[in-house]
Amino acid sequence: MAHRSWLTVAGVIAASLVLPTNIGGQPAPPAVARVDASSDVAWLERIAASDDAAREAQGRSRIGQPKQLRIAAYARLGTLGTPESLAAIVRVERVLAAQPLLPTTVTLDRWPAVGLHMSDTPALLLAQIIASDAVTYAVASAQLLGGHDFFLLATRTPHDPTTWSRPKLIAPAAPFHYGEPTSLAWSGPRRLTLMVADRAMPIVIDDVERDADGDGWTDREEARLGTNPHRRDTDGDGIPDGRDVCPLFARPADTRADETGAILQKAIFATFAMSGSRELLYVQRGAPRIHLAGYGGPVLFDRDIPADGNGGGGTWVGWKIASRDATTASVEVSDWEGMLAAGTVDVQLRKIDGVWVVVSVRLTRLS
Repeated sequence: MAHRSWLTVAGVIAASLVLPTNIGGQPAPPAVARVDASSDVAWLERIAASDDAAREAQGRSRIGQPKQLRIAAYARLGTLGTPESLAAIVRVERVLAAQPLLPTTVTLDRWPAVGLHMSDTPALLLAQIIASDAVTYAVASAQLLGGHDFFLLATRTPHDPTTWSRPKLIAPAAPFHYGEPTSLAWSGPRRLTLMVADRAMPIVIDDVERDADGDGWTDREEARLGTNPHRRDTDGDGIPDGRDVCPLFARPADTRADETGAILQKAIFATFAMSGSRELLYVQRGAPRIHLAGYGGPVLFDRDIPADGNGGGGTWVGWKIASRDATTASVEVSDWEGMLAAGTVDVQLRKIDGVWVVVSVRLTRLS
């Protein structure tokens, strides 16, 4: 498994060329420039709300990534500030808030990285095998739950990349490295053996899929998250763990008067939810607790960055309001994946008709 820092070079190159104002003063690529200049609210809304629409707008350009187009489109709607564009923002936020945290199926195309400076990596199956009931099982390596892990997927139509079951945690993948020979073999009823080079890993499918409380997270995944595998709603806020982006932080009963929270929620949504990532996020200790909606993965609060500087496949994030007056605000949002993989963005917001909207997301620092 390649450490995230090995992917940073490609991510730095892409990020430094994507946003309208960025490190080194590089111009935005044509796709982002079109978004930044557009007044077509319907087109901008489609891009912001849909990864597929962003990819279509991206075309064949190898510069930039669809997630940066989506973020740019979302910010452009705020910059326009018209009744039509403000209504489009509301619809985009509703679409993402309604997305399932644990979808039944996933499309095997790429694993979006949450950081703007990190390149999205292809979703690669390391090995697969067909069962007697015609179900194909496969193992993939990914960084979805705070580490380098092996995940189990299954489908009856392996040639259709949209039909694979969501990845379910098997075990940590260390010391696996891409390029090592891998294979799957049956070792008994619903039992597999994953061979990695000369190492054998037993996989008991029933153990991998066990979900004692039926909330959607498997028992192994709940052990990783720290949620209760025998309680569907660990924090007791009325949102089952399988639908709760913040499963260990109860949603406040009333946030209508929390303007600081509203500003941070918008900035975090623009930076992380619009990325399309489903990675587990560790929120650094000291960052204000915000009950998030629209992000595609779980968020856990009050987590310290590893003292040894090795993220081990995890992503630590933080946020704070850098400046604010009656009608404008600036929020600093950061992500850290390792000593050589970290970034900070500046999110600018404006208050229009009593509602805070994002008008700019700009990469300001790379490590």
